[in-house]
Amino acid sequence: MNQIEAINNLGLNKVPLRDRPYILYWDHPEQSELEHLAFRYTAERVSYRDNLITRHTSFSKSEFLNLHLHWERELEALKQICQESIKPLVILQDLDILFAYYATRSGSPINSFWQKLADTRQLDCPLCIILPTAITAKYWDKDRIKYLGNFIKTISN
Repeated sequence: MNQIEAINNLGLNKVPLRDRPYILYWDHPEQSELEHLAFRYTAERVSYRDNLITRHTSFSKSEFLNLHLHWERELEALKQICQESIKPLVILQDLDILFAYYATRSGSPINSFWQKLADTRQLDCPLCIILPTAITAKYWDKDRIKYLGNFIKTISN
């Protein structure tokens, strides 16, 4: 099965719980594959990195991010992304930079962030987060995790 067929068979438009985030593990997606994914599922692609830069440069008075001190704000930003979407699904890219940031901080809130993200409910639309397989989501239900990439292994809904 090639990548396009695997994308078509993901069933992201048939997720059973429409108000929760899902994880799509995908190592090294190509731009054309991401475009096909968004087109196939009528999804809005959002870059966490671009969103963070916009929020920080527009609203912050500090020159430092201090994301480890304001992890609840980052969860709210993800909810806001879903709220502002005009499409029925949001595909979030680049969230791995937040996890990389947390990994560099002692006393990082990474476990709290994961737990709260896994427990997030009442999103305005499903949120599909693309992450590399090296990042593990130990707090997540297996039915909200899908795999797509060099190996194709889709976990059933």
